[in-house]
Amino acid sequence: MLSSNSAKVFFIVLFALMLSSSCRFWQKAESETPLPTPFVAEEIKSEIPFSTKEPENFQAEFVVTSGGKEDKTFVARNDGNRRYDYDFGQKTQLSVVRTADNKSFLIFQDKKIYAENSNNAFAQIGENPFDFLTNEWLNQKANAKFLNLGAENSLMKYRVVLGENENSESIVWVNEKIGLPVKQEFYSIGGEQRILNFTFEMRNFKPRTDAGLFEIPQDYKKVSVEEFRKILQSEN
Repeated sequence: MLSSNSAKVFFIVLFALMLSSSCRFWQKAESETPLPTPFVAEEIKSEIPFSTKEPENFQAEFVVTSGGKEDKTFVARNDGNRRYDYDFGQKTQLSVVRTADNKSFLIFQDKKIYAENSNNAFAQIGENPFDFLTNEWLNQKANAKFLNLGAENSLMKYRVVLGENENSESIVWVNEKIGLPVKQEFYSIGGEQRILNFTFEMRNFKPRTDAGLFEIPQDYKKVSVEEFRKILQSEN
């Protein structure tokens, strides 16, 4: 199987540098930790043959598929405004909006409620595709090898191997019109076996954000973070 460290490094190379750190879902337990700070959208200087800089204005869906199950997160950025929708499109969808004036809001669309997350009170759990920025990658980025496999369905295709590791690899598809990777497959290799462990895709990319994404709907009810937590727990 693909090791945890290898998976982290591959995510870092191709996607985590493109977007700010976030979390796929929120912790239901009592322990609390601060929200992560956004990743600085600077181009990483390396041998990566495509852009790793986060667009200043965009929206897209990010989908991790493993074992036939999809986890979907919607991400939007408009300069200093950001939005993350976890469990996107589901009844349990939880949204986090951070505005350019450093305000943070939690939104539960199904119940039409929101809370002002003034103290970053909601905790987070688990690893996710946007949370792999580690010193390990910073130390090893020069070891990533990219092999151009040519064009496929109007996308450029690359094989990626980290250093001398022959037990895993990644296949990446890049949309040269937007200059960003749009799909990545992670494989473990053992002998003649090549096993697909999971796939990471960017879907429905737009270079501009839809109106109203960073605003609270007028018919939503404001509740405390504590009440928001209880309501969210009761629905999960």
